Formats: sequence, C-alpha cells, structure tokens
Amino acid sequence: MKKTITTAVAIIATLAHLAAQNISYGQYMELVLTNNIALTAQRLNIDIAAARTKASKVHNDPSFAITYSNSEDWDKELGYAIEGELSRTFTFGVRKGGIRVAQSEQTETAALLEEYLRNFRADATIAYLEHLKANMRLAIKTENEKNLQQVALNDSIRYTRGDIAKSDWLESRLAAVLAHNNRLAAEAEVKSSAIELGYYMGNLQNAENIKGYGTLDINEPPAPIDSYIERAIDNRADLQAALCRVDVAEATRKFNAAQRRTDLNVKIAAEYNRGARIDGEREPSVTVVKAGVAIPLKLSNLNKGARTADKLLVQQAQQEAENARLLVHSEVMQAYNEYLYAIMQAEAFTPQMVEDINNTVNSKRRAYEAGDISFLDYISTEQRKNEMNDEYVEALFTKALKWVELQRATGCGMSFSTQAIAE
Repeated sequence: MKKTITTAVAIIATLAHLAAQNISYGQYMELVLTNNIALTAQRLNIDIAAARTKASKVHNDPSFAITYSNSEDWDKELGYAIEGELSRTFTFGVRKGGIRVAQSEQTETAALLEEYLRNFRADATIAYLEHLKANMRLAIKTENEKNLQQVALNDSIRYTRGDIAKSDWLESRLAAVLAHNNRLAAEAEVKSSAIELGYYMGNLQNAENIKGYGTLDINEPPAPIDSYIERAIDNRADLQAALCRVDVAEATRKFNAAQRRTDLNVKIAAEYNRGARIDGEREPSVTVVKAGVAIPLKLSNLNKGARTADKLLVQQAQQEAENARLLVHSEVMQAYNEYLYAIMQAEAFTPQMVEDINNTVNSKRRAYEAGDISFLDYISTEQRKNEMNDEYVEALFTKALKWVELQRATGCGMSFSTQAIAE
C-alpha cells in the first residue's frame, strides 16, 4: 500500500511538472533574462572591464638589484665588493591616462551590454511570437483534419450504401490523409518552436512540452514618427557605445601623449668594498653610498607619425558616431513604415470575412453531403478557408513582428507595458 501511494505521488509530481510547462510571456522573459547562458557570459564583460579599471590604478614597481664582484686571483685576497641598488622609474601622466582609458572602455562595455540586451530581448520575443503563430496554425490544421475526417467517415458510409461513387469516397479519404499529415507537420513546428524557447530560457529539459499562451493581435496605435526617433536617440545603446568610442579614442590619444613624455629613473645604491690583504695586513673596508637620476633621451618623439595616427583615430571615432546617429534615424524610419503597412495588411482581414468563409464552407459541405455538388467543389472551398486562415495568422504575426522591430529600433526593452501580448 505504501509503495502504491509513493508511486501515485511520483506520478502526480510528474504530471505537475508537465503542467508547469505552460508559460506566459512575462514568465518566459523573466527566465530568459535570468538563466540564458549566452547572456550570463556577456554580463561577465562588465566584471572584466571593472577588473581592468582596477588593474590600471597600480603604480610602477620598483626594481632591486644586488651585485657581487671579486678578484679572479683568490690566493692574493685582493678583496671583494657587494652592491645593492634600488631604482624606480617615474612617469608623468601615464598612470592617470591609463585609468582614464580603462574607465572609458568600462563605460563602452556597459553600453555594448545594453546593445546586446536590446537585440537579445527582441530575438527572444520573436521566438515567443513564432511559438504563438505555430500554435495558431496547429489549431487551424487540427480543425481542418477533424472536419475532413468526419467527411471521409460519412462518405465511407454513403459509399457502402451506394449513395456516392467510389472515386468520391477515395478523394475524401485522401483529403483526410493529407490533412492529417499537415497537422503532424504543424505539431512538429510547435515542438521546434518550444525547444527554441527552452534554449532562450537556458533549460532544454522537457522543452518540447513548453506551451506559451497569448495573442498575436497587437493593437498599439502608432505614435508620430518624431517621438520614436527621439526615443531612439535617447535609448539606443549602440549610439551610446559609438559616443563612448570617441571618449576612448580621445583618452587613448592623451595616454599615448603621456607615454611620449620624458620619464625619470631614480636609483639609490650602497656598495660595500672589502679591503685587500697586502703583506699580511688587510686594508680598511669601505662602504660607498650612491644616488643617481637617469633621464631617457626620447629622440623617437621627433617622428610625428604616432601623434598623427592618434588624431586621425579620434576623427574617425567622431565620424563613426555621427554615422551611428544617422543609422539609428534610418532604422527607425524603416521600422515605422513597415509597421504601418503591416497594420494595414492585418486590418484587411475583417471578422466578417472569417464569418463569411466559415458560412460558405458549411453551406458547401451540406450541399456536398446532400449530393448537390461534387467533392471537388466542396474541398476547393475548404482549402480557400484554410489558406485565408493561414494568411490571417501570418498577417497578425507580421504585424507583431514589425512592432517588435520598431521597439528594437527605438531601443525599448520589450516590457510590453501596453500588454501587446495578452496573457
């Protein structure tokens, strides 16, 4: 009895796990932003950049040297010397310039991560929309299979009674088989899209059973295009990254200029000289203290090539930033126009059209079963209904897709504050 109860509990837990695969868009995106491995790896760039900034703050290390010298003739005891030297090179502005470069690169890294997130959220959202579309197409194919299987079953009975010819029965049976295969293909598409959702969520265990729910019918009216452009200029992380690259280039130019400055090498040394033994007597030992300064003669600064290259790199970064601004403007305009046309295409499918085609198909089916029309007349209408439903789903998906692309172009975070994907 105890074993039976344990087994039942295990079965219930398994069923509960399978049921837990139903997931809304909000739950999906929360798991995506938390568990996706690629995103986690990209976030490490922030820590890496912070570590490099910390590393840039170190000072030059001093150098310590010790030297021992002695006469080659050990028997004469001519004495020996031991010298210890401590030296350090002082640079002027190099450390500060290196810190500025590292900090600019850290800011650019943060902007690049935001840019990665912008595209990542959009791609993950599109994957969810693809899954919703696959489910809608599966519902259409399932209904079509059900209808044609019922027609085939009725035709089998009618053929047995001699009401229809064998060719009509074979045609309806073939149509039911084709509908069955179409439904299987739609099921495979649903499972494939579910596995993709599992990848984005960072867990492929039982991913084929994931079931997203919502609607593709996004009803957000387009705002004036200028508002989208302003939003993009404020939000687009790639534009911010381009501006950061200007700062990096300028900081690098100053850093290289600091490296061309004259360094100062300061050293302090002490030398102990053991006196030589002459005629049995050892001369006094001597300790010598030394201090010195070395100034490199940077004749290489006469070559202006490096300075010219640094100035050109700054100009190049500035031009790339201006081009990034122009590119953002262009992408928003394109995404906006594509969204407007997608809205018009989706609105071409009215609820009345759907009702009319459904009524027509039902009327044709009754006429076929009454023997008034041929099976070809009926099945052609059924096919037109399926094609229209597929086109309607595709139009809804395209509108939702273009809406996402507009959000991507404006740099928004796919938060769906307007609940575009109803849950």
